[in-house]
Amino acid sequence: MRVTCSKKIIVQYLIETCYKYGVRNVVISPGSRNAPLTISFSQNPLFSCYSIPDERSAAFYALGMAKQLNEPVVILCTSGTATLNYAPAIAEAYYQEIPLIAITADRPPEWIDQEDGQTIRQVNIYNNFIRSSVSLAIVETYENLKNAIPNIENAFQIALANTKGPIHINIPFNEPLYETEEIVFCKHNWQSEITAICNSEYNDLIEAWNRSNKIILIVGVLPPNKDLNNLLIEIIQNKNIVVIASATSNLISDKIIGIPELLFNTISDNEKKQLQPELLISIGGPVISKATKLFLRNYKPKQHFDIDYNQVRIDTYSSLSNKIISSDSKVLSYVKKNGAKKPVAYLDSFLQLQSQKLKLAKDIIQKLSYSDMKFYYLFFELLDNNIDLHIANSTPVRYAELFKKHKNINYFCNTGTSGIDGNTSIAAGSALHSNNKTVLITGDISFGYDSNAFWNNHMPDNLKIIVINNGGGNIFKIISGPSKSESLEYFETPIKKSNEQFCSTYNISYLSASSEKELLLQLKKMLTSKSCTVLEVFTPSNESAENYKNLFYQLRTN
Repeated sequence: MRVTCSKKIIVQYLIETCYKYGVRNVVISPGSRNAPLTISFSQNPLFSCYSIPDERSAAFYALGMAKQLNEPVVILCTSGTATLNYAPAIAEAYYQEIPLIAITADRPPEWIDQEDGQTIRQVNIYNNFIRSSVSLAIVETYENLKNAIPNIENAFQIALANTKGPIHINIPFNEPLYETEEIVFCKHNWQSEITAICNSEYNDLIEAWNRSNKIILIVGVLPPNKDLNNLLIEIIQNKNIVVIASATSNLISDKIIGIPELLFNTISDNEKKQLQPELLISIGGPVISKATKLFLRNYKPKQHFDIDYNQVRIDTYSSLSNKIISSDSKVLSYVKKNGAKKPVAYLDSFLQLQSQKLKLAKDIIQKLSYSDMKFYYLFFELLDNNIDLHIANSTPVRYAELFKKHKNINYFCNTGTSGIDGNTSIAAGSALHSNNKTVLITGDISFGYDSNAFWNNHMPDNLKIIVINNGGGNIFKIISGPSKSESLEYFETPIKKSNEQFCSTYNISYLSASSEKELLLQLKKMLTSKSCTVLEVFTPSNESAENYKNLFYQLRTN
């Protein structure tokens, strides 16, 4: 296939390499120094290109695409501080193990630190949050290209290895930047190889399994996976082990402990002692529930096996004894076949407590006044269709952990670094490549922080955004410390700006609700709207914080 491409041979090689390693989507931020790549990607019909001016938003936008598609996505920017704006999303991609391909244009090295415009030190600029970083010399001859190829190929293979993650390719360009020619574009296919697994590690797990009666499998962040969900249900039924799952694990069953934050925040110390595991097995990414982490740190298992392709020793519960570098489904299938069945009493204890807490919590919440808690209760009661639900940090994801999970909902959250930046952008990028309705629940501060997510021409109609406006940062009234200080306004930072006017500026449909009756009406309108819609839910700040704390108090004392 013949396509228009930059005359620069490094660009011709790089776009072919991107295609070979599965890149089909490119998010471009405008600039001149990156012109050779901008022209070459945008003129090639095999790539879908998106123009997002704000680099911070662009990188989160691409991260949302990569999560939804489960494939690498390129982010491309010009030189200078534009490169620094990618850093938050790259850090998030690093901890979520998402293959984000950051390509940054640079000035010739002789102009670094010479007071030349848009010129900063870009070599290894993401040093602590990148799987691989390649900084090229000026490539003008095929001999130069030959020297660069091994480093670039290695970087792509690292990005798509079993432990995926972001990579950075920094390319300095001499002028001229805009010269093009027609080239023959070669298509390649490539897949990562799965490394061999040592069965002796499996046998260590089976030995620990067979001598333990109290076994907990804890699951952190995972993409939706019906096969894994079904496998775990079979293991629970056949082996009677306890599975504790975060909302963002996307694992749902009546036999799975799906409200760990509610459970471990409200049972007694004596009950926790009775529930102390002998063997802990962990899969997936970070666990959201702080109460669950404290339970497992204070009531440690005798052994803890972590299953992950990531070779980094992650000891969240301060009890890690064994690391199995493998696929979680492979190991669990082996356990299902070879592990002994356990007494059902341990599982029943968890399920009975979960049932009691859910029933009591529902009775309490139904009687609460209109507040944040009431919103989440009504929202989850109303949903019954297939939805991709993006939950922002920090209070929205905490509330989501308190309610029974829906089998028709795919749960997503930026739990890599748990920051409030990029929540709208990542939901928008994901929605572009989803056949489901995509709903983002975010706070007023998070919404404002990522307002440049709307500053582009790609806002998808299936994106619906709920902004909980409780006067700014209600988390600081919930956690101990800030509310007792004399500086609460500097923690919460309430911003008195009109989101209705903001939506009008970007031609986004706007709805609002300030009562339970309005909320029910407007939620239905939003969910059936045919365009990108923002629903701003105004809730009382003090009552919301008090209702949150009161729920846990009543559950502990009843």
